[in-house]
Amino acid sequence: RYESYSGGEALFGLPVTEYPDIQRIKKQLTLLQKLYSLYNDVINSVQGYYDIIWNEVDIDAINAELVDFQNRCRKLPKAMREWAAFLELKKTIDDFNECCPLLEAMSNKALIQRHWDQLSQLCGVQFDVQNEAFLLRN
Repeated sequence: RYESYSGGEALFGLPVTEYPDIQRIKKQLTLLQKLYSLYNDVINSVQGYYDIIWNEVDIDAINAELVDFQNRCRKLPKAMREWAAFLELKKTIDDFNECCPLLEAMSNKALIQRHWDQLSQLCGVQFDVQNEAFLLRN
Protein backbone atom coordinates (compact mmCIF):
# COMPACT_ATOMS: atom_id res chain seq x y z
CA ARG A 1 0.00 0.00 0.00
CA TYR A 2 2.85 2.34 0.81
CA GLU A 3 4.18 2.02 -2.72
CA SER A 4 0.79 2.66 -4.32
CA TYR A 5 0.09 5.63 -2.02
CA SER A 6 3.51 7.18 -2.59
CA GLY A 7 3.16 6.49 -6.32
CA GLY A 8 -0.19 8.27 -6.31
CA GLU A 9 1.25 11.22 -4.42
CA ALA A 10 4.10 11.48 -6.90
CA LEU A 11 1.69 11.15 -9.84
CA PHE A 12 -0.37 14.09 -8.69
CA GLY A 13 2.66 16.18 -7.79
CA LEU A 14 2.03 16.01 -4.08
CA PRO A 15 4.91 15.74 -1.62
CA VAL A 16 5.57 12.07 -0.94
CA THR A 17 4.82 11.24 2.69
CA GLU A 18 7.68 9.42 4.36
CA TYR A 19 6.95 6.62 6.79
CA PRO A 20 10.22 5.79 8.56
CA ASP A 21 8.66 2.90 10.49
CA ILE A 22 7.58 1.24 7.27
CA GLN A 23 11.07 1.61 5.79
CA ARG A 24 12.68 0.21 8.95
CA ILE A 25 10.29 -2.74 9.03
CA LYS A 26 10.87 -3.40 5.33
CA LYS A 27 14.65 -3.56 5.95
CA GLN A 28 14.16 -5.89 8.89
CA LEU A 29 11.89 -8.17 6.88
CA THR A 30 14.46 -8.33 4.08
CA LEU A 31 17.18 -9.25 6.58
CA LEU A 32 14.96 -11.84 8.23
CA GLN A 33 14.16 -13.38 4.86
CA LYS A 34 17.89 -13.81 4.18
CA LEU A 35 18.50 -15.21 7.64
CA TYR A 36 15.63 -17.69 7.59
CA SER A 37 16.43 -18.78 4.05
CA LEU A 38 19.94 -19.73 5.20
CA TYR A 39 18.51 -21.21 8.41
CA ASN A 40 16.17 -23.47 6.42
CA ASP A 41 19.01 -24.56 4.14
CA VAL A 42 21.18 -25.45 7.16
CA ILE A 43 18.44 -27.32 9.02
CA ASN A 44 17.41 -29.28 5.92
CA SER A 45 21.02 -30.20 5.15
CA VAL A 46 21.90 -31.23 8.69
CA GLN A 47 18.74 -33.33 8.99
CA GLY A 48 19.58 -34.87 5.61
CA TYR A 49 23.05 -35.82 6.83
CA TYR A 50 21.54 -38.00 9.53
CA ASP A 51 19.69 -40.04 6.90
CA ILE A 52 22.82 -40.89 4.89
CA ILE A 53 23.73 -44.57 4.85
CA TRP A 54 26.99 -44.98 6.77
CA ASN A 55 28.84 -46.63 3.89
CA GLU A 56 27.94 -43.66 1.64
CA VAL A 57 29.04 -40.88 4.00
CA ASP A 58 31.15 -38.34 2.12
CA ILE A 59 32.83 -36.26 4.82
CA ASP A 60 34.56 -34.03 2.27
CA ALA A 61 31.23 -33.02 0.73
CA ILE A 62 29.73 -32.42 4.18
CA ASN A 63 32.74 -30.32 5.21
CA ALA A 64 32.54 -28.30 2.00
CA GLU A 65 28.86 -27.61 2.53
CA LEU A 66 29.46 -26.60 6.16
CA VAL A 67 32.24 -24.21 5.08
CA ASP A 68 29.81 -22.71 2.56
CA PHE A 69 27.20 -22.28 5.31
CA GLN A 70 29.79 -20.64 7.57
CA ASN A 71 30.78 -18.24 4.79
CA ARG A 72 27.17 -17.35 4.05
CA CYS A 73 26.59 -16.84 7.77
CA ARG A 74 29.61 -14.52 8.01
CA LYS A 75 28.38 -12.48 5.03
CA LEU A 76 25.09 -11.67 6.72
CA PRO A 77 24.87 -8.05 7.90
CA LYS A 78 26.42 -7.28 11.27
CA ALA A 79 23.12 -5.89 12.52
CA MET A 80 21.81 -9.47 12.69
CA ARG A 81 24.60 -10.95 14.74
CA GLU A 82 22.85 -10.35 18.03
CA TRP A 83 19.49 -11.74 16.97
CA ALA A 84 18.50 -15.00 18.64
CA ALA A 85 17.80 -16.66 15.27
CA PHE A 86 21.30 -15.80 14.03
CA LEU A 87 22.90 -17.16 17.19
CA GLU A 88 20.88 -20.39 16.89
CA LEU A 89 21.90 -20.74 13.23
CA LYS A 90 25.57 -20.23 14.06
CA LYS A 91 25.34 -22.72 16.93
CA THR A 92 23.76 -25.35 14.66
CA ILE A 93 26.53 -24.95 12.07
CA ASP A 94 29.31 -24.93 14.68
CA ASP A 95 27.92 -27.95 16.55
CA PHE A 96 27.80 -30.14 13.46
CA ASN A 97 31.15 -28.82 12.29
CA GLU A 98 32.62 -29.88 15.64
CA CYS A 99 31.52 -33.49 14.98
CA CYS A 100 33.11 -33.68 11.54
CA PRO A 101 36.67 -34.63 12.63
CA LEU A 102 35.22 -37.52 14.64
CA LEU A 103 33.04 -38.62 11.72
CA GLU A 104 36.02 -38.36 9.39
CA ALA A 105 38.07 -40.61 11.67
CA MET A 106 35.22 -43.08 12.04
CA SER A 107 34.57 -43.23 8.29
CA ASN A 108 38.19 -44.17 7.60
CA LYS A 109 38.23 -47.40 5.58
CA ALA A 110 41.15 -48.65 7.69
CA LEU A 111 38.79 -49.16 10.66
CA ILE A 112 38.08 -52.85 10.96
CA GLN A 113 35.58 -54.74 13.08
CA ARG A 114 37.81 -54.92 16.16
CA HIS A 115 38.02 -51.12 16.18
CA TRP A 116 34.24 -50.90 16.03
CA ASP A 117 34.03 -53.44 18.86
CA GLN A 118 36.34 -51.26 20.96
CA LEU A 119 34.24 -48.19 20.20
CA SER A 120 31.08 -50.09 21.10
CA GLN A 121 32.59 -51.16 24.40
CA LEU A 122 33.74 -47.61 25.23
CA CYS A 123 30.45 -45.97 24.28
CA GLY A 124 28.11 -48.67 25.49
CA VAL A 125 26.37 -48.62 22.10
CA GLN A 126 26.40 -51.32 19.44
CA PHE A 127 27.59 -50.11 16.01
CA ASP A 128 26.41 -52.41 13.23
CA VAL A 129 28.28 -50.72 10.38
CA GLN A 130 28.00 -53.77 8.12
CA ASN A 131 24.22 -53.42 8.07
CA GLU A 132 22.96 -51.63 4.93
CA ALA A 133 20.36 -49.83 7.06
CA PHE A 134 22.99 -48.32 9.38
CA LEU A 135 22.63 -44.55 9.03
CA LEU A 136 24.74 -41.69 10.25
CA ARG A 137 22.10 -41.04 12.93
CA ASN A 138 22.77 -44.52 14.34
